[in-house]
Amino acid sequence: MGWKFWKRSNPMDPQEMLARGHAEANSFPAPPRPQDTLPVGSFGMTVEDVFSITGRGTVVTGRVQAGTVSVGEQVLLTRAGQPMQQVEVTGVEMFRKTVQTAKAGDNVGLLLRGVSRDQVLRGDVLSK
Repeated sequence: MGWKFWKRSNPMDPQEMLARGHAEANSFPAPPRPQDTLPVGSFGMTVEDVFSITGRGTVVTGRVQAGTVSVGEQVLLTRAGQPMQQVEVTGVEMFRKTVQTAKAGDNVGLLLRGVSRDQVLRGDVLSK
């Protein structure tokens, strides 16, 4: 192999290279994701920060670890494995956009009804 090894005697058509690349990318199956193996309806999120919005309620932020959560669902607030109380999710916000559902891997803020700021600490877990 000489120093001009990248120069081919028969250059490939760019469209053929593009088609070959797309065919190879789609030939591999997607790896299994942890959220695909969870029971339907499961949800888990660790609280990273808590604050209160006057007139709206308590907001907890964090990354959804598993499952999904939607507006109007009931979630269980737990601390150190001990259930604290049941709360309702009245809003889901992601990067200053209001959304209806958050799925695993999303950084979200959840607006909660039925809990005050003093009752939630960093490290608490929200789950279904």
